[in-house]
Order: sequence, then C-alpha cells, then structure tokens
Amino acid sequence: MNLPFLRRMRAGSMRSRPRLLVFGVLAIVAFTVALLAWWVLFHLRYSAQEINATAQHLQADRQSAERALLALSQRHALGPGGPADFLRLAYPQLDWQPGVHPGQELVPGFLGYGVTIRPGRVDHLQAQRRASIRMFAAEGSTFLCILVAGTALILRSVRREMELMRQQANFLSAVTHELKSPLASIRLFTETLELRDPPPDKRARFLANMRTDVDRLESLVNNILAVARLDSGHFVVHVDRGDLGRDVAEVVEALGKDPSQRPLSVDLALPAERLHARYDLGVLKTVLRNLLDNAAKYGGADKPVHVAVTRQGSWAAIEIRDQGIGLAAEEHEKIFQKFYRVGEEMVRQTEGSGLGLYLARELVRQVGGSITAESPGVGRGTTFRVTLPLNSAEPA
Repeated sequence: MNLPFLRRMRAGSMRSRPRLLVFGVLAIVAFTVALLAWWVLFHLRYSAQEINATAQHLQADRQSAERALLALSQRHALGPGGPADFLRLAYPQLDWQPGVHPGQELVPGFLGYGVTIRPGRVDHLQAQRRASIRMFAAEGSTFLCILVAGTALILRSVRREMELMRQQANFLSAVTHELKSPLASIRLFTETLELRDPPPDKRARFLANMRTDVDRLESLVNNILAVARLDSGHFVVHVDRGDLGRDVAEVVEALGKDPSQRPLSVDLALPAERLHARYDLGVLKTVLRNLLDNAAKYGGADKPVHVAVTRQGSWAAIEIRDQGIGLAAEEHEKIFQKFYRVGEEMVRQTEGSGLGLYLARELVRQVGGSITAESPGVGRGTTFRVTLPLNSAEPA
C-alpha cells in the first residue's frame, strides 16, 4: 500500500471538512432566508387578495340590495318602516339609512332610504394586514439577527478550528523533526561505537554529542509535559521570596555552560539594589531558557542579547532584547499562542515546536506575573519583558 499517498489523502480530507461545513452553514442560511422571504410575501399577497375579494363581495351585496329595493319600491311593497326584515337579515353588512346623505347612492325611484357598506369589515381586514406587517418586521428582524449572530459564531468556531488544525499539523511536523534528528544522531554515534573502538578523544567527543542530543530530547519532552500539566490544571508552583538579580545571573551563567543550549552572547545588566521578588526558581529557569533559546534561534549567535533586570514601581522586570528578525504589529500577541510560529518560511528553516513562548507566558502567569513582546518592526529585533511582583515587605 502507498502509505504516504493515504496520509496525504487523509490530511486533505481533514482540511476539506471545515470548508464543507462552512458551505453547508451558508447554504442553510441562504435557504432559510429565502424561505422566510417567500412566506412573508405569500402572506402579504394572500391578505391583499382577501381584502380585495371581501371588498368586491360587499360591493356585489350592495348592488344586489339596491336591485331588491328598487323592485320593492316599484311594486309599492315598502312600508313606512323601511326595508323588510328579510333584507336586513340577508345583507347584515349593509346600512339602511333614511334620508339623503352625502356620499350615499340612493335607490332610483325611492327617495326614503340609502344603501351603504358598513366600513367595519374592510377596515378590520386592513388593520389585520398592517398588524401582520408590523409583526413580520419585528419578528423577522429578530430572527434574522439571531440567525446572523449564530452563523457568525459558527464561522468563527470553524475558522478557529481550521487555524488549530493548521497549528497542530505544524506542531506534529516540528516535533517529528525535533525527535528524529537527535535520535538519528544518537543512533549514528552508537553504531559507530559498536563497530569499532575509536581513540579516547574521539570517544569523548561522541559521548558529549550524545549527551547533548539526550539533553535536547529531555528539554523537548519537559516542555510538552509542562504544557500538558498546565492545560490540565495540575501544574504546581512554589512561590518564594528571592533575589531576582542574583538568580537571573546564575541562571544565565548556567545556561551559557549548558551544551544543549544554542551558543549565545549575553550582555547582562543588573540593578545596584537587591530586588526581592516573588517567583518560583524552577519557573524562572524554564522561562529564561525558552526566551534565550528563542533569541538565539531568531537572532543568531553572532548578535549579543541584552538582558536587564530593573525595577518598575512595585514590580521587578526582566527585559530580554535581541537583534533578530523582529515582529510585525499583528504578531505581538500571536507568538504566545500554542503551536504558533512566525511565518511559514521560518517554520521550515528553524527548529522548534511552537510551545516555548506559550509555556513561558503561562508559567509567568502561574506566579502572578506577566510577559509581553515588543518590536519596532520586521528585521529590527524583539524585546520580551517579564514582570514579577516584588515582595510585600520590599520598600517602594
């Protein structure tokens, strides 16, 4: 079986499902709106026809009553009381009024009575039609608003789902590469050591490279496990009072000696005073590791990264400024999303899983701090600012 072809077919099918859902929702909305418009127009047209038919029927009754009155008057069959009771019962929609009144058509040959149509019946139907129009306007607009709002929510959810699927696909691709490369390197060194006994210096170099690959795998696995614990709410932090400047200096120095970290030149600036902040030392190490690794990945080892610890009111701040690719304005918040990576081209050219910055922000939030990213623009570097609360006993 052609497994790569089947995987491509499966991926294409998964990408097409949200689009089919969008088309289906839009088709249902269009059909519903068309059905509603047809129903309203049909009802209005039917009510207009009913009013016209009623008016014509009343006119026919009036003409018939006039002919009956004329026949009775010619036969002198009308008494002093006016039309006979059977005529009043036969034509209840008509008025029989004695005398001559403006606008009334009198029966020829009989000057004592006029026949008119009572206005109540037609007026009632017209009032019902106006009420129906107001009802359609109110209920129809409400229904359309609800329909549009529901459609917008569905389309927004579908768009988020498509974006999440794309990010997950990028994550799987990146993690596959991150796992495959060190494993292939370890396998190569292991097979080399099995086939022959290299000189001591070469053996030591092989073992050092293998240790670096193992540390790289461990860092990736730890990031994934930390994200899983954060998302499940099982991540536990131990917030304590510490000297932030001293701990940052120690962490930066330790990371500089870590062979699993990318080589990076760090320009460290510490405050003259001690900043006793509240944080978890393990969280601080993970956050600085991820931020410095990000600076090395996108800034390059030949460009120094400036790390400064400062005081900002009742907060302590750690600023990490690189000279890398920078950020567009719309990416200042997106880079902290899970699985997000800057640009498709960068996804192909650089290593990473898209979890480092997401993990850094969530960990800082766990200790009551915040992290932001600022950049003057693409190609002009990026500044990450981590703020942590100072100890309550710290003087302002």
